[in-house]
Amino acid sequence: MNKQAVEQVVYMLQLVHNADTPEGQRKEAQEFCQRLKDSPEAMRHGIELASMVSASSGLPPQAQHFGLQLIEHAIRHHWRRNTSSKGKSLSAGGMLETDDMLQLRDQMWRLIFEACEQGTAAYIKEKLVSVMVQLIIRLWPSIQWCNLSNQLMQLYVSSSTTSSAHREMALSIWRTLGEEMFVYDRDAMATVRKTDLINGIVGALLPKSVVVELYPTGYRMSGDVRDDIGNGNSNGKKAAPLPIVLEAGNEDGWLLRWAAHTSDGAVNEQVLVALVDTIGVFMDWVPVKALSTTQVVPRLASLLQTSSSDTVRLRVATALEVISRRIAVIGEERDMVVLEFAQSYDGAVMMAMGDAYRSTLAPANEDAWVDSADALALAKSVSQICSNLAALQWARKKLEINVLPHPERLLELLMALCKDKRYTVASVALGGWSAIIKHSTLSRAPAVAATFSTLTEHATTALFGVCRSAHLLSEAISKGAQADASNAIGIDEDEADLFESLTELRTFLTSELRTRLLAIVRGMCDLDPAGFVGWILPSLVPVFSSEQQQQQSSYVGHVSVIEAAFMTVDAILSTLDDAEQHALAEGDDDVVATIRKARAPCYELGRRVVSFETTSTQLTTRQLNTLPSFSFLLRRSAVESSEEARELLFLVLQKCAGYLGPPTTQQQQKEGGDGDVRETRNVARRATAAMVRLAVAIPDSLMLIYHDLSQLVQSRMADPGIAGTIKSHLGEFQLALVSGATTAVGLAERKELARPIIRPLIDSLGEFSSALQSPESFMTMLLGLPALDQAYAHSNSGGGEGGGVLPADAKKTLDSARGARNRLSHILTTLHIYLNRTLSSGQHLASSLWSDYVGDLVPTILLLVRCIHSLWNPAHWQHLPWQSAQARRSLFGLLEISNAERLSIIGVANSNSSNGDNHNQQQDDGPKRNGGSSNQEHRLDLETRAIYHTLCVFREYAYKCLGKCARLPEMFDPVSAAIPDLSAQFANCLFADAESMSARHWRILLTDVVRPVLDSVGNWPGLNTMEAATTLPLPLSSSASASASLPQSHNMALVAGFVPAWLTPLFSFCSRRLKTEWRDLLARGAVLSSKEDIAAVALGKLQQQQQNVLLAVSDSVSIDDDIVHEKMLRDWTRSWSQLVSDLVADIAEWVPEASQIEHELINSSQISNGSGSSSSTGGAIGEGSRNRAIGSFILNSGAIFGKTLETALEALQYKDTQAATRVVAALARIVPSLVVVALMPMYMAPTQQHAAIVNAYVGRLDGSLVKPNDDAAAATSMMQCSSLFTWLATDLVDVLVGVLRDSALIDLQSQTLGLLGDMVYFSASISSRMPRPWMFRNSSGSAGSDEQQSVVDYIHDPSAARKIDAVGDPGMVLRKAMHRTMYPALQASGIGLDDIEHSFTQLTGSATCDSKHRRAIIKVALQPMLAVEKSQLFGDKEAKINN
Repeated sequence: MNKQAVEQVVYMLQLVHNADTPEGQRKEAQEFCQRLKDSPEAMRHGIELASMVSASSGLPPQAQHFGLQLIEHAIRHHWRRNTSSKGKSLSAGGMLETDDMLQLRDQMWRLIFEACEQGTAAYIKEKLVSVMVQLIIRLWPSIQWCNLSNQLMQLYVSSSTTSSAHREMALSIWRTLGEEMFVYDRDAMATVRKTDLINGIVGALLPKSVVVELYPTGYRMSGDVRDDIGNGNSNGKKAAPLPIVLEAGNEDGWLLRWAAHTSDGAVNEQVLVALVDTIGVFMDWVPVKALSTTQVVPRLASLLQTSSSDTVRLRVATALEVISRRIAVIGEERDMVVLEFAQSYDGAVMMAMGDAYRSTLAPANEDAWVDSADALALAKSVSQICSNLAALQWARKKLEINVLPHPERLLELLMALCKDKRYTVASVALGGWSAIIKHSTLSRAPAVAATFSTLTEHATTALFGVCRSAHLLSEAISKGAQADASNAIGIDEDEADLFESLTELRTFLTSELRTRLLAIVRGMCDLDPAGFVGWILPSLVPVFSSEQQQQQSSYVGHVSVIEAAFMTVDAILSTLDDAEQHALAEGDDDVVATIRKARAPCYELGRRVVSFETTSTQLTTRQLNTLPSFSFLLRRSAVESSEEARELLFLVLQKCAGYLGPPTTQQQQKEGGDGDVRETRNVARRATAAMVRLAVAIPDSLMLIYHDLSQLVQSRMADPGIAGTIKSHLGEFQLALVSGATTAVGLAERKELARPIIRPLIDSLGEFSSALQSPESFMTMLLGLPALDQAYAHSNSGGGEGGGVLPADAKKTLDSARGARNRLSHILTTLHIYLNRTLSSGQHLASSLWSDYVGDLVPTILLLVRCIHSLWNPAHWQHLPWQSAQARRSLFGLLEISNAERLSIIGVANSNSSNGDNHNQQQDDGPKRNGGSSNQEHRLDLETRAIYHTLCVFREYAYKCLGKCARLPEMFDPVSAAIPDLSAQFANCLFADAESMSARHWRILLTDVVRPVLDSVGNWPGLNTMEAATTLPLPLSSSASASASLPQSHNMALVAGFVPAWLTPLFSFCSRRLKTEWRDLLARGAVLSSKEDIAAVALGKLQQQQQNVLLAVSDSVSIDDDIVHEKMLRDWTRSWSQLVSDLVADIAEWVPEASQIEHELINSSQISNGSGSSSSTGGAIGEGSRNRAIGSFILNSGAIFGKTLETALEALQYKDTQAATRVVAALARIVPSLVVVALMPMYMAPTQQHAAIVNAYVGRLDGSLVKPNDDAAAATSMMQCSSLFTWLATDLVDVLVGVLRDSALIDLQSQTLGLLGDMVYFSASISSRMPRPWMFRNSSGSAGSDEQQSVVDYIHDPSAARKIDAVGDPGMVLRKAMHRTMYPALQASGIGLDDIEHSFTQLTGSATCDSKHRRAIIKVALQPMLAVEKSQLFGDKEAKINN
């Protein structure tokens, strides 16, 4: 590199780093630097720049740093593995080879020593370390590099008495190597070589004695390593695994050396911090045996006592925290971690931690603390260590013994921590106590049991303190207090600073901390129900006394006490109820008897809670939330046998019903008579919610008093002063009761009990059928648009003789339409509440309640949806005789985005809240109005907004009700003919006005209608989709036949009769619209987002015509409009991608994971039904299963299956990371399996049983997908490829490569690389990893055995097969086809064919290659392509302008 070139590099770097550099010059300088990185001479230039910088050179340090960047970039992207440079010098350029890297290693050692001696800047040293670690990852350990420890030892011991730079540099190298291996996932090569690197680190870090004990046959001394170890040989055979190499002179190991040096008083603070940090990096990985041998834990803990540096103590605590959460691997002594802390060394470790914790407290006052952020951080770390030891080590699951005979020190420190007044410290310790209490063995240990009294008393007391702090925070927040107000509340200011706001701090108190305190209460109650209840009732019952009722509103402390008491009651009763129900299910009569002993004393507490009166809305809400826990006291057996229980049941219901009165009644009881009707209705809603929860929990008990209960409910339903919403939830309560009862209530009786609730609602909905018969009647009778148009015209004309008074006929029509809209809104919301309650998860019997009403219900909803959709289509309303242009402009398109939503999306606050719900700002096109006309206009604007709001309600609940109705099989049954030609009606509902509807609407339609329908159809509650025999091709094996049955019969007939008419058109429509919308959006974005484009005009880089077009478009398109449109489009795209992903997941139910198929082929075992075990059956709605009926239908419909896969690939090409991530995740599940299934027909199975397995899997797909295709583009002279094969090798791979090259989808790279790696790996399943040889099928495909012909004709027939060779292996053909598809992108990125072939060989040649390793191998091979695309981001805009 000559002097002029060096000066140019320095000049460009100055431009990049200078803050005053103009943007254009900075961009040019960045592009110059990037071109230099991508140059074949990058390594040579980097070494020259890194080597020539010295005190006398005159070059700035940035030049050396940039030179190191060039070296690092070349190492990552231009190194060719397993080759030799054969004498070429490092400066020859091009791809780096092993000899080049070894030369580079020697030069880097020289630079590192120079940097330590010359006092080089810290950021230069960091880059030197980074480059050296990259070399270590790629070269060490190997025959070429076996002496890393000795080299680092020379650096480590080179420090002088005045400088520790060498030692810090050696520690930094080890620490960075550990971070790359065990902390970060930045370098794929570290994953590829992980086995060799871990072996090297084991040999370097651990003492020889530990290595010999743990790996008695897996290690060698460095002088005994042969040439054939880890390097391959001239015959091309795979290299033998590299053993653990122990270097002479390093018998003690680095870990022991570091641990010993932490006790060296001569080590300065800076080196001590580096030592502790380096040890901490490896603590999450190092074998636990080495912890004991090297005594790392006690030596680190001693620093907590001896060190005066807060920094050192915090780093030590962090390292100990890493050790405390260690999960031992198989073969390790897992108990050693907790023993190292709590048992060994005479308790010295726990004593040191206790001393460290006490140092954070104020002297002689355990209720105060040292006011510093470091003290808080140290206390939190100690708390986390103790919690980890308790929860993860000592009280871990499956541990049935107490491994700590003397846990007193641990328990003492844990108790002190949970009592800490700093909430974030106490919360962590409470988590440890919760784990101990739940552990069946430890909770009965004497040392543990002795702490329970203190712990329980603290938990109940602390609960009050937390409630008080939360109340005070709420008051401070309501007054607009700042964060520093926390100190006045009694919360540490440093602790408050951990949260972004007081609201977040309050959320922490009311969620995490309060939940952990209640978990202690629940755990203690579960351990000894009768004893705990007897202990706590004397202190809990008086809280609900009359004296407390009189004082509870006068002071926040009283409110906090009562609120804490309500939560404690809820925790106790719900815990007892859960325990009783679990014991009954398990048949444990002794536990049931024990729990029921605690029931009788609780009735007095229950009466006190129910009778408690308060004027505080907050306490009322808490009281109502507590009532559902009374189900423990009100079970059927208790109500039948106890008068107390029956009396309490009536009290609870009367309490809830008492809050359902008219608002005026409740307002008189409000404190201060504020008359807040909304707050009163919120309380009423809480009351109905409590009733519904009770109906779900104890329906059989309520059925005992159903007559009285029905009268109570009906009296409220008939009360005109009660809001309609409350009445809807009362109906929900009755339906929950009817559908949930299990004792002596048959189907006919359920229907009869539900009829008075459902039938009136269906009849009321039917009254609107005439208004829904056409868009015109809908607009006239329900929206009143002609009358509103007349009113606008009347207002614009000045109001006539009557001033602002509307004509009587227009006013009557408007009033009538408004009343009809309100009634329909109420009906729809009530209907949704009822459907949601009876058709949700687990409601297998409740769906029968609706079977008699499907024919009346669904057609009406479809008509309503059709009318709503018609509003987008001008053809339905343009012909109306409009009188007011203002009405026409403001009313149609009512379902578009409102101003409030628009302002929210673009991030602008709406200054005019009164108009926040207005759909569009309306402009005055008419004559100027007088005062009366202005008032009338205001009323009309309010009417317009009311119509807009009502239409949103119509759309939301009509969609949701339609989606819920899909869970009723009667809706789809052509035999009952409840809904004639449902498929056509549904398709018409979707597509009649589809072209006119907006992206925002389609997102809601897909989410609330289409996806619920596809999730439900054929997969109804209580119906097993595996019941009927199948008519699809079966395998030869009868056992495989039994397990591979597909749902056909009645359910499949309903699916096949309903889905095809609209699903395929939906694919076509959404794909076409989304493509168009995204193309237009990106075209606009190219103009709107480019300030550089405008600057380019001034620089004269565009022709005059281009300038005019660019500026015209910039002026005509609003950036705000574009933001809103992009948000709507992204929402639609994400909803669409979720639907497609769900369909792929449904398909996956019938295609097991590729590894499972491989296992079945290896073991000749019975095939499985899908993504679960071989015994999986369809499952019902709400049980977490996918819709297997839809999945089977798509698999057996070649056209729809192909369209599904095509649509999935299209979804990957939209510039939306969230949408594409969903699709890639779904494809990653099924594509490897499809690879194996697509290759199966190209082989001849070695046995009849294998042939049966192949038959079964191939038979699950439509024959057109797996049938050989004579015209397939991927066909070879030796074999013909199916359409599925072609899709995998060409269409899919092409899109995945596009994702990898797309800078907008950079976050998908890891998933996409993993998918490609899985495809390559499983393409070799049959040919490379089978214990029996599989033959390659001749191109003729003839089986040649008539008597053994199966339906799909894939059977074992040796006469029609020949052995697989390197050319004819179908898996090899697939990989070659993938390579051809990738070739243009590879060529453009400079990736050689041998690199790809080498990576494919690595993937297919290993039987133990996990998914992470596969992804890393592919990433290493394709790294230049990924990096090239990232580096081109600077030049994208310039290229766009020039074109």
